[in-house]
Amino acid sequence: SNLADNILLIAVAIGAVLVTRAISVYSLSALSNLVVKSNIGLKEQTLLWWGGLRGSVSIALVLSVPVVLPGRDEITAVVFGVVLFTLLVQGLTTQSMLKVLGLIGDQPLRQEYMETTARRVALKRVLNYVSELVRLQEIDPEYYRYQAEFLQKELKQLQEKIDKMQAEHSQLVALDMKLLREELVDIEAETYAEFIRAGKLNSNISPLLAEVFEEKEEQES
Repeated sequence: SNLADNILLIAVAIGAVLVTRAISVYSLSALSNLVVKSNIGLKEQTLLWWGGLRGSVSIALVLSVPVVLPGRDEITAVVFGVVLFTLLVQGLTTQSMLKVLGLIGDQPLRQEYMETTARRVALKRVLNYVSELVRLQEIDPEYYRYQAEFLQKELKQLQEKIDKMQAEHSQLVALDMKLLREELVDIEAETYAEFIRAGKLNSNISPLLAEVFEEKEEQES
C-alpha cells in the first residue's frame, strides 16, 4: 500500500532516472567515440540506456536512512518502486529490446544448426558402431536391421533439415567450412600426439594446417 500511496512520486522518479541515464549514456558514448574512437553504435547505446538495472546499492542506501528522518517512508517507497521497475519492466524486456535492435544476430540460428549437425554426427557414429557389432557377430542381424532403419530415417531427416537451413541461410555454408577446418586441425594435432605417446617424437609439433588456414583467411580478408 505504501507503493500505491506514492505512485505519482515513483512515476516522476522513474522518468527522471530514464532521462538522466539517457543523457549520460548518449553523451558519454559520443565523447568516447570522438576521443578514443570506441565506435559505440546507436543501438548499443540504446541497450546500455535501457538495460541499466539498479537495485542492491540503492536499497542498501535507503535502508541506512535514519528512521527519524522526515519523509523516510516516501523515500523508501520511491526507491523500491524504481528498483521494481528496473527489474520487472526493463529486466524482463531486455531480450525483446535485443531483438528489436537486431543485436542478437544469427546466434540462435547458428546454435540450432550446430545442434542439428551434432545430432547427425552422433547418429552416424552410432550407426557405424552398430554395423561394426554386426560384422563381429555380436548382435542379432534382425535387431541390427531394425536399428539401422531407424537411424537411417533419422539421419535423412536431419540431413534434409541441414540442407534446408543452408539453402535459406548461405552463411551456414561458411560455418560448415570453418568446422571442417577445425576438425582437420584437430586430426593433425591428434596424429602428432599419437607419435609422441609412441615415443617416435620428442616434442609436440604445431599443426601445419592451422598456419595454412590462418594465412588463407588473412589473404581473403
